[in-house]
Amino acid sequence: MHRPRAGRAAPSAALPVPSRRWALFLDVDGTLLDLAAAPDAVEVPRGLRGLLRRLHRVLSGGLALVSGRTIADLDRLFAPLRLPAAGQHGAELRSHEAAESVRSTSWHDFSAIAANLQDRASAWPGVLVENKGACVAVHYRNAAHKRDALLRLMTGIADSDRGIELMGGKMVLELKPRRVDKGRAIEWFMARPPFCGREPVFIGDDRTDAAGIAAVLRMAGRPIEVGRATDDPTVGRIASPAALRHWLRGALTTLAEK
Repeated sequence: MHRPRAGRAAPSAALPVPSRRWALFLDVDGTLLDLAAAPDAVEVPRGLRGLLRRLHRVLSGGLALVSGRTIADLDRLFAPLRLPAAGQHGAELRSHEAAESVRSTSWHDFSAIAANLQDRASAWPGVLVENKGACVAVHYRNAAHKRDALLRLMTGIADSDRGIELMGGKMVLELKPRRVDKGRAIEWFMARPPFCGREPVFIGDDRTDAAGIAAVLRMAGRPIEVGRATDDPTVGRIASPAALRHWLRGALTTLAEK
């Protein structure tokens, strides 16, 4: 990827004009929701559930959450709203809001890895190990000085198992199945109604969303990053989750008038 010279900001793409033909894919933490000290501490702003419900309706169902969280956790956060969703970076998939079952795309057993990480982290105050089932995340927002030690430890684990890989995010390191990512999740949705035949728009905020951005670009769609000063002129940019929520409200107004 081309990088601009130091001291010169790269231009970002113009934000897309809202369309009822969108297939809209939304990351959650750091994108729709402001980051918090721990995953359980995030807050869903007042009015966001209603905004997502109305967007889902005006897009005729063409909206899905694509998150590192489990689908069960997404349902808990946004209850009573249930949306099409990809959980654990695509290790879990639910095609539409009425679906009772969640499709698993990974059968990798992370229980021993999670136990090992939990045992090591018990000596490191502020480090939080989150065993999601199909992935294991280690959060170090409250122990930033432990990042290098965690990176060495988790790199060693990933190197010892060809079926998993290490992925970094905002103050988090995560081990996940190698064949699971948000790009594959978006491709799965785009092969099914009501998403197929639409223009994919994916909005994310960090390195865990890179595969989703790449997939949307391959499909001639429109990726948008939240908060990051992107160096890719094909990617739009929105300053913060609050700014994204404001933009989505404007998009809903535009779509409702069409």
